[in-house]
Amino acid sequence: MLEKKPLVLLALVIALAAVLRLRGLDRELPHAPEPDSYLVLQTEILRAARAPDMKQSEKGFYAYPLTLASGLALLPEAQASADATLEEHLAVAGADALRGRTLVAWLSLLLIPGTWFLARRFTTTLGALVAALLVATSLLHLEFSQQARHHAPHASFALLAVLSALQLRARPDWVRYLVAASLALLALGMLHSGWFALLPIVVAHLLRSKSGTRAPQWALLAPIFASVLAWFALYPRVDGKLDESASVSEGGHTLYWRDLDFSGTAKSARLLFDYDPGLTVLAALGALMLAVHAHSLWRAASRERRSDMLVVLAYALPYALALGVYKETVDRMLLPLVPFLATLAALAVVGLVGLLPSNVRVLGVALALTVPAFGAVRYASVRDARDTFEQCADWLVENASEGRTLVSSRFNLPLAGDAHALERVKDDHSTRQRRWMRYQLEHGPLPRPRDMLAMPGRLFAVADPEKSKARIGKFLDEEQPQWVVVDISKYMLANPLMKELRDWAARNGSLAATFSGEIAQRTMEPSLDYQDMPRLFARLCSATAFGPTLEVYRIAR
Repeated sequence: MLEKKPLVLLALVIALAAVLRLRGLDRELPHAPEPDSYLVLQTEILRAARAPDMKQSEKGFYAYPLTLASGLALLPEAQASADATLEEHLAVAGADALRGRTLVAWLSLLLIPGTWFLARRFTTTLGALVAALLVATSLLHLEFSQQARHHAPHASFALLAVLSALQLRARPDWVRYLVAASLALLALGMLHSGWFALLPIVVAHLLRSKSGTRAPQWALLAPIFASVLAWFALYPRVDGKLDESASVSEGGHTLYWRDLDFSGTAKSARLLFDYDPGLTVLAALGALMLAVHAHSLWRAASRERRSDMLVVLAYALPYALALGVYKETVDRMLLPLVPFLATLAALAVVGLVGLLPSNVRVLGVALALTVPAFGAVRYASVRDARDTFEQCADWLVENASEGRTLVSSRFNLPLAGDAHALERVKDDHSTRQRRWMRYQLEHGPLPRPRDMLAMPGRLFAVADPEKSKARIGKFLDEEQPQWVVVDISKYMLANPLMKELRDWAARNGSLAATFSGEIAQRTMEPSLDYQDMPRLFARLCSATAFGPTLEVYRIAR
């Protein structure tokens, strides 16, 4: 079956990955999208043709290349009908984020067949299937495949650029140089680290086969020119003086010399294990097996196989070294390494399963994939549950129909505020930046408005805590809330003024309801639905929903 119908099996793995990634893309929209979904910001700005007079305050526009946003901006802006319901307004408010997530999810799927073809060059059909399944169930890849951000598409195009380099090495004709050039352009057109995709193309050119039709030596200029074109054409530029302590500054990203202290190696290993323990352990075993047998494997390999290894290593090793050197390495930077780690893991699985009796080898493969599969299933289960914001909104609709409800400035609930609520926050920059609040301010009071007021973010400025406390007290006296909703998170607890709001609510009222997706001990860790989540795999085992813990207090009147 494996050898006779490998592409059928690959199609099944891609279908599994698609189900995991294309389902639940509307989670937490529009009330709690990823905070730095600059892809959505870029799309909105390009559609409105405001890029020429861009304000410096909208620095997110400059943070990433405009490749994806330029395509999304061609789509017409979603519009609500005159008699739209609140649910329809919620959908329209989250439409751009949903479109961005959908595009990212589809492009991220390219990593699965790409991993198959990468692994197929160095292992068996079974090994290629295992590698593809490990990527399909990778929590690291799954998490960022469902966010409107550039990292998952970049990983796909970086891998495709490596595969094109392998093809170029074997058949160095003009078609393959142009394909490699196009993929190098797309890799750099997704993210700054796309420059690494040039390295395997250069190595493939140096090691190119001497048989068959060959393009001239200067054909290498095609991918180099494409990369330079991407750098200057697809990256928005912002004027600004470079900090003398910085080595590189581009858009919203600055690299400092002091951060190159090699601490990224341990951090990368920890992040990989936190997200994908099964994949990480198997990849480590595969690397160990290769290290032990490196000399004999190299000697036994053909010239073509050796050349292919060097082409692949020309991308994987420099990129891994760069992450290991960099102190500020974060989880999403590791995405381009996932296919290579999956290939190492597949080598380990094939080697270990080969030691088993033939009648239990299928069981051995299944056991190797159990941990990654369990993590993906748990992620899907938690993602598909109603988030804590939605749970809280449902409770308020049923139980808090009378009296004003105050909501912390850190979040929005998927409910509509009345005219008074919108008037109170219309001039507050931090509050109106939240997507759902901005939509309400732009479209006026929506259906089923509630006497629910998001506290202006300026009240929680920590520059002068005593004055801020006085302003908060005055605000509470003016509004006379009957209900107060606060989030119990590391961000709230780190701001003494937000903590003061919770303490005030506890002193003047009683806890009426709590909505939590995790145990209380997790409140000092980042939430499950964004980035840099410590022990993500372990936390998913007990989590029930995305979103921070929310508390609703009934104030005595």
